[in-house]
Amino acid sequence: MIPYRCALITDSCCDLPREIVDRYGIEVLPFSFTIDGVEHLDELGDSLSHAAFYAAMRTGSEPTTAQVPMTSYVEAFRRVARAGTPAVLLSFTAALSGTFDSSLLARDTVLAEYPDAEIHIVDTFSASTAQALIVLEAGRLHAEGATAAEIVEWAIASRRLINGYFTLETLEHLRRGGRISDIAAAAGAMLDVRPVLKLSREGALVIDKAVRGRKKSMRAVADIFAQRSLGSENRTVVVAHADVADDALALGVMLRERADIGEIVTIDVGPVIGTHTGPGMLAVVFWGQEREA
Repeated sequence: MIPYRCALITDSCCDLPREIVDRYGIEVLPFSFTIDGVEHLDELGDSLSHAAFYAAMRTGSEPTTAQVPMTSYVEAFRRVARAGTPAVLLSFTAALSGTFDSSLLARDTVLAEYPDAEIHIVDTFSASTAQALIVLEAGRLHAEGATAAEIVEWAIASRRLINGYFTLETLEHLRRGGRISDIAAAAGAMLDVRPVLKLSREGALVIDKAVRGRKKSMRAVADIFAQRSLGSENRTVVVAHADVADDALALGVMLRERADIGEIVTIDVGPVIGTHTGPGMLAVVFWGQEREA
């Protein structure tokens, strides 16, 4: 039994596999999603497989998502406060969801009941597998016996060094989410444009560049990795995909051709992020140069 010195909490948009969160003693609070009229908790693929979710999307289903409710945060914080255990929440970026603000309100609620409770909340400035990388490394510190204060200090110092770059199969799901216009989506479809997106300094999702064709977009992401990664031979690199495992393997090969990589962790992107990217999303997340604006 690992002698944890604090509670480490995150949300299901980290998209980490169940085996990893269990290994490092990480509590995951679920977002929810609705597909074909049925509401599900995002339980990292436990109750509805990612393959089944994307199969439904490919046949026309249009899912919707909902953030972690404030009550879930209150329950988690109240539980650690009662136990007298310090807690650290590593949250999905506030730039893309209101769940961070909900967690702050929940902490205020619990501190009114337990004023001596130690509850830290960190905006990771990251989403999906970029969030996964910072939570994974924090989990390793957690298992090594780091205190809550040590994990918080490390996370704040490290969060802008996590680089996340994504490419999509289609612009349609971004259009539905209001991130691009109907005209831009239609033009992109006609020209076979594949956007490469990145996380900004504050965790917003912005278009970095656009290229034509799937293979070119994959090479563009691999080239960005080669330009921006630092010390990749000693650090974990994450390759993530939304129901395109073969492309993820091919992207991993491209990365290894460009750098000496010690470890690649491959992650299946879950339904909450997948709702907004659609099937076919590919991502590479790595430690690198500090994020630009």
